[in-house]
Amino acid sequence: MPSLSRRKLLAGCAAGLTAGLAGCVDPDAAMFVEPVPSATDIATKATTAPDSRDTETTELVAETVSGGTNRTSPNGRGNPPYQPDRPVRYNSSVYNIEWQETDQQRDRTEYLISVTIYGADADREPEIAFEDLPAIDQEMLHFLPRLISHIQEANESEGVDASFPESSERQAWYPPADREASVLVPEPDYETIGVDGHPVTVAVEPTTVSLDVFAYTATERAASLEAFGRDIRTNHRFELTGLSDAERDFFEMVIDDGSFYKGSFDDVDEGIFEGVADRFVSQPALFMPYESEGEWLTRYNGTDYWVRIDFVRMSEYADQLRSVEEL
Repeated sequence: MPSLSRRKLLAGCAAGLTAGLAGCVDPDAAMFVEPVPSATDIATKATTAPDSRDTETTELVAETVSGGTNRTSPNGRGNPPYQPDRPVRYNSSVYNIEWQETDQQRDRTEYLISVTIYGADADREPEIAFEDLPAIDQEMLHFLPRLISHIQEANESEGVDASFPESSERQAWYPPADREASVLVPEPDYETIGVDGHPVTVAVEPTTVSLDVFAYTATERAASLEAFGRDIRTNHRFELTGLSDAERDFFEMVIDDGSFYKGSFDDVDEGIFEGVADRFVSQPALFMPYESEGEWLTRYNGTDYWVRIDFVRMSEYADQLRSVEEL
């Protein structure tokens, strides 16, 4: 089932992607229902795993499972690089991964990249075009084409004076392989880049940053996804009963549609969503990704369902959410 969370919904609204949904009004609540007929299906919802394309996190998990590992804060702000909100599946097994800050720090060299954009008529000849830069450098300077476009649009608007030059800075870390591929660091091979007809000068300054170190450890929770799913089903599933006819019709509608957004735009009678929500908040949630959001495993009419509800604007329900004491 395609699952559009509240936060993705709002991001989509901001990008104009879901304008057909009642003018993209922020919903009062959002409910998502997905059948989970097998123990493996249940375990898949109750676990997470790094994206296979995210090699750094995949390696972190592998090393953690193999005996533990240390990692630095990725951005120098003291944040752990990986913070799973539920058990992690790896090689068909399930692990609880924990982390804690150590009293260690590691230094690394980052680069402060300063760029100055000049007008198209400036007396500066680009040495390389933006699109000819290595991919890693294009990614680092991805903001340049958009920034130039905005300045050009401002100049075309009546009464707006957005003159050149325009300067901007970015500080970033280049892993060894990226540093080897780059033509910007450790020293730029080119002084001037051509971006959409504008010359852009580049200056690079190395800087040393100290990063907090986090220790990661893993404990096997289940030897297989199926075993983990059975455990959740046995200990944490609840039967969804006691619904009125209208509440049953509503829940079955959400089952068919996969999702429901409550707000002034919906056509569900007042009190029906609330009646169903009451059943869920009376049970401890398996997970609470956010303070207003809970996830449950329920059984209805002989089928197991994974239900997620985000009480976006319904604090009277969000305040009732509580997590299971032990998963």
